[in-house]
Amino acid sequence: MERIKKSTSDILNLISACILIGMTLLCFFLWTKGIGTQEMFNIYASMNRYMPIGATIVLLLNVYRLKMDDLIWIGVAILSIIFFHQFDELRQADFLQDITIALIIFIVLDFKLVEFTKGLRLIIAGLMAMILLITAYRIFTEIPAPAAGMSIWDKSNKLQEIWINTNTIGSSVMCSGFLAATLLQSLEWTWAKLLKYPVYFVALACTWVVQSQAAFLAVMVFVFFDLWPNFLKEKIKWGYGIGYSVFLIGIFPLSLFLANSSNIDLFTGREDIWKHFYDTLFKVKEQFWVGMPPFTFQRGLQILGNHNSYNATLGQFGLVGLVLMSLFILYNVWLIIVKENTHGTQLSFIIAFFAVLLQSTMEDTLMAPYWIPITFCLLGLAWQKNSEDDDVFDYSVNVFVPTEEDFEVKATRRSRRS
Repeated sequence: MERIKKSTSDILNLISACILIGMTLLCFFLWTKGIGTQEMFNIYASMNRYMPIGATIVLLLNVYRLKMDDLIWIGVAILSIIFFHQFDELRQADFLQDITIALIIFIVLDFKLVEFTKGLRLIIAGLMAMILLITAYRIFTEIPAPAAGMSIWDKSNKLQEIWINTNTIGSSVMCSGFLAATLLQSLEWTWAKLLKYPVYFVALACTWVVQSQAAFLAVMVFVFFDLWPNFLKEKIKWGYGIGYSVFLIGIFPLSLFLANSSNIDLFTGREDIWKHFYDTLFKVKEQFWVGMPPFTFQRGLQILGNHNSYNATLGQFGLVGLVLMSLFILYNVWLIIVKENTHGTQLSFIIAFFAVLLQSTMEDTLMAPYWIPITFCLLGLAWQKNSEDDDVFDYSVNVFVPTEEDFEVKATRRSRRS
């Protein structure tokens, strides 16, 4: 592969960024507009096609930027499709479901490889803030009137549906709030950093009013840790890696324990769903390893899904899929953390994504194609640095053929550190 001109690289980068922005906006549009019309439902039903196509196009546009570890993960993604396709009959699945884990890997690589300049990040932050404000406006103007004398802020005010449902709206508020706050911080401008505080407030207020408990708790966790000064975040960054590791290793056995416990009710009755799921999963040994047919749970007149992203992963891809997804997340998190010059704003993205993982214990936000771009993009964006940082790589050259200039730059960096 030959050297790529800077102008060509810039054009490809801009096209890639526009595609990724378009993908995230389309996901948010579903939840901001609602899927009550046939046209919106058609978009919703087609997202499992749109998102993989967009993610693959961006990856192809940035093939010259790939490093060896990126190529390995692309190989793993392709092999995962081939592997799980062998069990489609057992899982009652098709190709569009088989590519879900590959989509996750592609999305993270896309947001890692594409350079989001401060100008692009400012645009995305503004769009996310606009989505958050539109959603907030709809919440406070279209929310069903509570019973006489009851405030919409009252915790006992039970809301079954607004224009989609409370948990979906809570997830949308959470994701748009996380993206707006983290992107504003990454600009490292004083006024932008101050704007994150109104974003905190709006996200907390909206998730409280719609009573999406999982999203509210996730936003609380994010706000608490994100308020720490950057030097403190950097000082304890290893703790974030340990927290990720403990959580992802322990989430399955913990969910299994809670599902079979008759005395603990931490997840507002979702344990009943999980118990039925595990009883179904373990009926056939092969299902536990590679996945099972689509799972539903009937409670009264309601037909419910897993309400747990990790169980959803187990259901679609078995323990093999859950381990693969967890390893990919941990690989990215630890590789960012072990770097000597990890910046505090990068850690804000890692904190935000961990909050998403927490919320995913009660919702299916990690495995659905219409959520993956707006949840896993946080993990990809954690790789982004400002152009003045020392270790920004010049992607306008082929990474597999180091030039003399590359060696000189590396030598200069080493001398600076010493």
